[in-house]
Amino acid sequence: MTKHVTVWPAGHRAALVISIDVDGEYGVIAEHGEDDWYWRGQAKYDLEAGLWRLLELLDDYAIKATFCWVGLAAQERPDALRAVVERGHEIATHGWDHRVYQRMSRTEQREDLIRTREILAELTGVTPVGHKSPFWRPTAETVALLQELGFHWNMDLALGDLPVAMRPDPARHPVIQLPPSRWWDDYPFFIEQSLPPRLVAEFWREDFEVVRAEGKLMCLTLHPWISGRPGPSRALAQFLDSVIALGDVWIARADHVALWWRERERDLEEASRTASES
Repeated sequence: MTKHVTVWPAGHRAALVISIDVDGEYGVIAEHGEDDWYWRGQAKYDLEAGLWRLLELLDDYAIKATFCWVGLAAQERPDALRAVVERGHEIATHGWDHRVYQRMSRTEQREDLIRTREILAELTGVTPVGHKSPFWRPTAETVALLQELGFHWNMDLALGDLPVAMRPDPARHPVIQLPPSRWWDDYPFFIEQSLPPRLVAEFWREDFEVVRAEGKLMCLTLHPWISGRPGPSRALAQFLDSVIALGDVWIARADHVALWWRERERDLEEASRTASES
């Protein structure tokens, strides 16, 4: 077992980010094609019902989450987007139409990021500072683009179980990479396998036991058309029950975790510089 080292604010032993990808129909269109009405029909649940159930669940626990929005879904349902912001949750970018960044040029990626950020800002008055690439498929240039455009965090690369400050351009503020995981995502459990919610909650709970013992970070990824359904929503509730009962976990929005980490990295750099000069 890795030795525990306290790094989180207010004496918290570990941290948890609940991130929710609001794809509308566009995630399944990108994967299955726009003519596959079975999957499109399933994904319509995303903004018609699933999002609202998840918002109510988070309200019940007084937890603030991060909602990563596909631009077209936000444009089509500004009421849902504003409902998220009004409840105090963070909004982040998740591609304009959920197309894979690996199939885009650098210029196309840049335009996609700007277009998505601008529509979210226009509809809410809040400019997103975070990004998660569709299907977690960035390119080698994505982080540099995010840094260039002034984004604070990214949730694409599993570089470990702690945030990582990435600075392609040493002259700019870093982009804080928050670690995702295929096994901290609802899709493999409920779509690829159709497991009972209690088993999914148990899996996440056992993973989090190790994360907490080591003083690290878990970033959960959910989708309203999956985890917003009746049974799967209980997996999240049961998992949150266990985490909250611990009493020492910082459950926070991604932007708050990224800001904390960036300030921590800056303080460590200054301390190291001071020590080397003395």
